[in-house]
Amino acid sequence: MPHLNSLYKRVLILGGYGTFGARIAELLASEHNVQLIIAGRDRVKAEILANQLQIRFPSARFEGLRLDHEAVNFTAQLAALNLDLLIHCAGPFQAQGYHVAEACIASHTAYIDIADAGDFVCNIETLDHAAREADTVVISGASSLPALSSAAIQRLAEHFDSVNSIEIDITPAHRISRGLATVRSGFEALGKPFVITREGQPYATFAGDELRRVNVGHPVGNRWVCNFDVADLHLAPAAIPQVRNLRFGTGVQPRPLQIGLAICAQLARIKLPDAIPPLLTHLAKAGHWLAARWPGGSPHGGMQVKITGATRELAHAESSWHILGLNGDGPWIPAAPAAAMARKILRNEYASRGARPCWQLVELEQILEELTPFAVVSRFDMPQSAR
Repeated sequence: MPHLNSLYKRVLILGGYGTFGARIAELLASEHNVQLIIAGRDRVKAEILANQLQIRFPSARFEGLRLDHEAVNFTAQLAALNLDLLIHCAGPFQAQGYHVAEACIASHTAYIDIADAGDFVCNIETLDHAAREADTVVISGASSLPALSSAAIQRLAEHFDSVNSIEIDITPAHRISRGLATVRSGFEALGKPFVITREGQPYATFAGDELRRVNVGHPVGNRWVCNFDVADLHLAPAAIPQVRNLRFGTGVQPRPLQIGLAICAQLARIKLPDAIPPLLTHLAKAGHWLAARWPGGSPHGGMQVKITGATRELAHAESSWHILGLNGDGPWIPAAPAAAMARKILRNEYASRGARPCWQLVELEQILEELTPFAVVSRFDMPQSAR
């Protein structure tokens, strides 16, 4: 990565005016000697946001740029920008290949993305040899999953001699702005089969299965979630071979919307005639419109990680970590890991070359530090006797 010794580190945020890209740009505005390039298909939106951020953060450097990652000459355009780091926020990632990461490797540019799709994040390792040959960094999943979740698991597991089960739940607030890409990625996954770990054995499930209620803590309270496939379900068993139960759940609010998602998941599993086009893309657009207009709901959301296992004192113990985004500040949580990982790369604090998932690459405190200006609180519960 030869550019990292220049006076200004050039960081391009692809999808930079979206829900999470804009927040990552704002978080990195405090980094010294960095020029932040807001990029996407819409030049006007990119330039408007860059100008707004320049006014708010006059000591930083911002630029708006049109850049379409699906353009045939994308690799050449990227090489001409002489970048130090690209942060890929232009999802949904389930429908993408690795052409953005490959373009970064070709131009010796460090790469981070905020994907949480299980296969996409885990299979980034197929680029490991090419990234090492290019002496660059390629990291996938620098978001709530698996970057933040794995950091929480690492902290929780420090107090256990062995870990038996891991449960991760994310319950976003209803009254927040949400991007269509985020909604699309959730809808288009509905009904798709995947495998979780149950009693030490692979267990077949699907996205939208096992509707259940969880309590993330006050003031978020009780929420309804269902199974979804995320990278943690693949990465945790490799990192913690003794784990016997592993599950991830997420859901929307209010409850009728979540029940509707569960019904859509069942409908998506019905085999339709080939003459009937897939409906989930249209349902995603309808769901995005409906969610923005559905009355009620809360501006509070949260995430929890629970583990059970054995400690030196207790044969059956449980511990948990909670993080809550209050008053609409929840979307800052998935943006924070990418900003924390970007700082490590820009400051030459991350020395490993190659391509890998963002599994326990950023410490929990480094992520939480990014969130100090916002209405975000976290709590760690020490191990106690399992109920």
